[in-house]
Amino acid sequence: MKYLALLCLIANMALLAYGQGFFGVQPSEYGRSISPAPFVNENAVTVGSALPLS
Repeated sequence: MKYLALLCLIANMALLAYGQGFFGVQPSEYGRSISPAPFVNENAVTVGSALPLS
């Protein structure tokens, strides 16, 4: 019985290490881009005075 408890403990520690990324990339990080595309087109933004009200 104590060997079964030890086996469960080792398996639990291995799964924790895998989930934290000790064996490579974390499973939660798969599919994420390193640098996401900007939401604003920087070339279309102009800085200046406000438009006159009609």
